Amino acid sequence: MLWSYVDWQMAMLLAAIMKADTEASVAIFLTLRNARAQRDVLIAAADMTLSAEHRDVFDAVMLLYGSLQAQRADIAHGIFGHVDVDDDNIVPWIETKKISKEWIEKFHKLKREGVAPEADANLGQKRETFIYKITDLEKLAEEIYQFWGITFGFTSLLRFPDLPLTARTFESQCSWPQMQSALSEIRNRKNGTTPA
Repeated sequence: MLWSYVDWQMAMLLAAIMKADTEASVAIFLTLRNARAQRDVLIAAADMTLSAEHRDVFDAVMLLYGSLQAQRADIAHGIFGHVDVDDDNIVPWIETKKISKEWIEKFHKLKREGVAPEADANLGQKRETFIYKITDLEKLAEEIYQFWGITFGFTSLLRFPDLPLTARTFESQCSWPQMQSALSEIRNRKNGTTPA
């Protein structure tokens, strides 16, 4: 559910990058439903307007955005299940396309006579299932919330660059571990080095 706030904040970031803080620029971004199209629009705008000092930060934001967006999409579009164990912290998850193949085989294709059923009718599902822990999902939610804050701070910095509070707030957010990691990766890429 937090991702809707991220989408809105990314629309506000686009408006700040374009220096067009209007309802129209936000509406255009939010109309784009394809994640790649959204990223392409942000990158195109950044290429035209961002200064070198803000470009590393933007690239780090986009790196985090892509990673979190992919994780969120997996969770939102996969299928959660149940494990018959006494551990409420375990949550099985499977990609929809993986379970679809098995269900088509199981429920929609004719069975050949004389072929013995599998010993474990759910073996295919078990092979393709991942286990999340509630703590994993809580950590992802926290990372998405922090990312929203980082993006809000960056948007504020672009809109109000002369306000000391925006600079201090964003500088503090850039010290958060996920942003430090993303900035490091971006700078290593630009310098042609690989992290140790």
